Amino acid sequence: MTRGSEPTPFRAWRSPIGPWQLLIPVAAGFLLAIWGCGLMSVRQVPDSPSYLNYPLGSLDAALRSQRPPGYPIFLACVVSTLGLAMVPLVQWSLHLGASLGLANELSRWGTVPWRCWGVAAAIAIGCTATANAPIVATDAPAASLGVLTAMLLLRWARRGGCPLDGAAVALAALGAIAMRPAYLFLIPWVAIAGPVLWTMARGLERGVSTNRSAGRAIFWTIWPVMMIVIPLLMWVALRGRLVGDPSLLPFGHQNLAGLTIQWVSDEELLAAPGKSGELAAEIIRGRKRFLESRTPEYVRADPRATMTIESRWDDYTWHVVVPAADRLYPDDTIAAHHAIRDLNRDLLKRFPLRYFRWLLLGARRAAWGIAADLTMHPPFLAAGILMLIWSLWRAITGRKHAAPRVDLGLDALGVIAITYAASSLALVIATSPPIGRFADAAAIFIPACLAGWAIERVTRPADSFESADSP
Repeated sequence: MTRGSEPTPFRAWRSPIGPWQLLIPVAAGFLLAIWGCGLMSVRQVPDSPSYLNYPLGSLDAALRSQRPPGYPIFLACVVSTLGLAMVPLVQWSLHLGASLGLANELSRWGTVPWRCWGVAAAIAIGCTATANAPIVATDAPAASLGVLTAMLLLRWARRGGCPLDGAAVALAALGAIAMRPAYLFLIPWVAIAGPVLWTMARGLERGVSTNRSAGRAIFWTIWPVMMIVIPLLMWVALRGRLVGDPSLLPFGHQNLAGLTIQWVSDEELLAAPGKSGELAAEIIRGRKRFLESRTPEYVRADPRATMTIESRWDDYTWHVVVPAADRLYPDDTIAAHHAIRDLNRDLLKRFPLRYFRWLLLGARRAAWGIAADLTMHPPFLAAGILMLIWSLWRAITGRKHAAPRVDLGLDALGVIAITYAASSLALVIATSPPIGRFADAAAIFIPACLAGWAIERVTRPADSFESADSP
């Protein structure tokens, strides 16, 4: 088989979202329903002005900004053509398009239409979209580009590593990273999930050795990974040459410092050497002033508890650490970031076990948070209750449950869901608490897998079981 061609077993499957005459009213009906739920009204958060007022007219100022240029450019295009009020509509449309695109690709993998529609619906109305699509912030569009990256990686795997498909994967991943650097996890994720999906797709082809296929999969995955890495290295080199800061952004250690200063006492913090000690002393003074303005319950909370660390993290980052660095290095985001970086490095070097303890606590918190958020999300909660009622009715009436059908597309989506969530949360926990909007974005494919499984059990009669050995 030549690269870029489609395996024969996939050709018999038709897309569940065509014809286009059907797609248009479905999309319009979805957006109308979103508008009726009040999710089309534009909202701003404290981060919004930093995107709306991004210095697009100055290269030097842009290179020194703590924000990447992707979302400000996106906003500038939308605001200049449609107006700020249309940002939610554009972000919802982007997310809907990515969701339907994934459903279409799964149909090419052999997933039956009802499952494809369930997957698309679970992603389209998921926690990340409903909570963030109306907001002028990066959460929703970056998550949509993450879904688009997954869809394109499935396409790349199905078509045998086509270079153009690999370039499309890289372009979508770069778009997500340019909007939200937390999506840097897409680099190792593509490197991990790409060969697995490629091998799964080749497994349906007659006469293809899966062992040999695995080796070829790793080789062909180098292309999309390098297409992501090279532009990022060029950006890092540009910043290093023009502003003396060879990194992606002067940002990241601020978030980590919101954690590290909670793991140590004032005496341990003051033991930092040199200029790090100066910053530590300024942080202690700022923290004291901040705590004096808080309620007694806030001050008395157990400082070692995971929920205390999480609840204080954002406050300590933006009301203690960042102002302390700005007082020492006014109007110099790069110098302030380097000072925070040096302090973090000293604390991690002196207290590595405390960092390891945090990683364990953060992983546990992420698992709990994902389960809680998905369970309590109104559409998912309603669907789960209906599924439980249906299962109870089947048990009472003595009806058998349908055995699961062999579904390569849903199996591939399961691989995506697990590896995507693990890769994303690993990067989050390394620098930040896995708060709701971070964990929800990481788990965006998990409810889609559950939806596909549930729809199969509901729509397929028990006597239609096809064994794995069926032709």
